Amino acid sequence: MRKTFRGAIVVLSLFCTVCLLSSDQRSQPLAVENFNFEGTALFQCQCTAYACPCQKNGAPNHGTCEAADFVHIASGRYGKLRLDGLNAVVVGNLVDTNSARLYAVIYVDEKATSAQRDALVAILQFLNGSYETSPLKASQVRAVPMEFRESSDKTLYDLNIPGILEEEAVLHREASGNPVSTVTAMDAWSNTEHYLDNVIYKYHDADIHREWDHSGGYANIKVFSSNESNV
Repeated sequence: MRKTFRGAIVVLSLFCTVCLLSSDQRSQPLAVENFNFEGTALFQCQCTAYACPCQKNGAPNHGTCEAADFVHIASGRYGKLRLDGLNAVVVGNLVDTNSARLYAVIYVDEKATSAQRDALVAILQFLNGSYETSPLKASQVRAVPMEFRESSDKTLYDLNIPGILEEEAVLHREASGNPVSTVTAMDAWSNTEHYLDNVIYKYHDADIHREWDHSGGYANIKVFSSNESNV
């Protein structure tokens, strides 16, 4: 009995050590240059309008989260490299309790140089690395033409990747100019976001045989200022 008990203690000790080592390896952040930038992030997905449970650390309404997470960098840098005016978007099943179904494609602005594209991908992978189920590390990266527009009164937002992605969303504002909705949520770009009317959200990429139309689903927008120390 004593040998069995001691053996169980040793096995339990080894198991705990392995678990701790595995946890440490998973929690190590990706290596990135120091960065500092500000801009706008637009998010649309298939969840119920104004009620995406993923934003509160819940499971998606439909089991999958077919989402587009777009960022426009108004101004900023990655190390010494300027990223002013560049765009990028991650599209795929980004949250799922079944990890086998996760996938993502990173589309980066074709206006970016190869160094800027690498920087945009590194930032996206770093910011999404906190999610244990993040599919970004193994995702495809494609340079595409990308058009983003914000109306002068900051109420209408649209994004277009010709032949691949079409998005349009409306932000309602009070008479004071403040957004009608301001909520706290878990998000890579900012923990403060504003709900949008999801007018159009269509995706079709023949190269990966994926398409959907989730117009009328969930949408939010964030205006952010980020660096590697506050995310």
